[in-house]
Amino acid sequence: MPLKFWFSSVGHSVAFRFGFQNEQNLNMLFLGAAGTGKTSMARAVAKILRHMGILEKGHLVEVCRKDLVAEYSGQSAARTAAKVKEALGGVLFIDEAYSLKHEEGKDSFGQEVVDTLVSEMENNRKRLVVIMAGYTREMADFMRSNSGLESRFPLSFEFPNYSYSEMAQIFRVMARARKLHVAVEEEKLVELITSCIPRSVASKGNARFVRNLLEIACMRQAERLLKLPKRTREQVEEVAERSRRLEEEGKEGAGREGWGRLTLLQLMTLEGEDFSAFTEKEFEGGKPFPSYPPLRMHLSS
Repeated sequence: MPLKFWFSSVGHSVAFRFGFQNEQNLNMLFLGAAGTGKTSMARAVAKILRHMGILEKGHLVEVCRKDLVAEYSGQSAARTAAKVKEALGGVLFIDEAYSLKHEEGKDSFGQEVVDTLVSEMENNRKRLVVIMAGYTREMADFMRSNSGLESRFPLSFEFPNYSYSEMAQIFRVMARARKLHVAVEEEKLVELITSCIPRSVASKGNARFVRNLLEIACMRQAERLLKLPKRTREQVEEVAERSRRLEEEGKEGAGREGWGRLTLLQLMTLEGEDFSAFTEKEFEGGKPFPSYPPLRMHLSS
């Protein structure tokens, strides 16, 4: 069942509508590759459960192996209990949960974390929701190797990889959050992202690689603006500073003034030529940014 339909079924249940206390086990597994929105959805789940009156605070405590597993025996249990205490009234989100145990069960410190989690979840089942996230296959192996955990996570949701069309939508949302305008039509933006992010790496990072693409496009844009004549650059900078002051003062006209053909809109616009092609090595950290020349596609709409 998709996550949104599950929430709908809980919200419209007879018991919930008449104010009876919820006794359902709400611990969840979020399964899928990196960058598919598992952490963002966990934050949303915490807020929704708070709104429904199931959780008292609705906050999210995000942890991974290094936050729970200590160097010496006995310390891992204390660390885990402390994080559970911090998450009471909200959601404890364990990213890459399968990494808690290594080497076919020989990881005693990781097992200490798992045992503590099982105990704490049972003791605080009315005040805590635990969400474990990770790759589907690795999480399946992890849950099978820990019988005490498997029965405590009745809800499992799959997060599929994003399509290139969905990546284009995400790109626009991220750009809009930075007050950037993407001067590329939707179909052409999908083509650009398809050419920039190889499918061999897209499924490994999804939205994370979209964020990388935006960072590089912004860098390309800066390089393009630096090539403008000196006087033109000074005018653009003056427009930007004037607009910033007007915006801070809450006055109208922010971003609307300009000299010649250049305005703040152009300063904050990503053109088709600001996109670059990437290689798998570069996406996996071979270089901080591509060294290739920008694609000369001029896809401004």
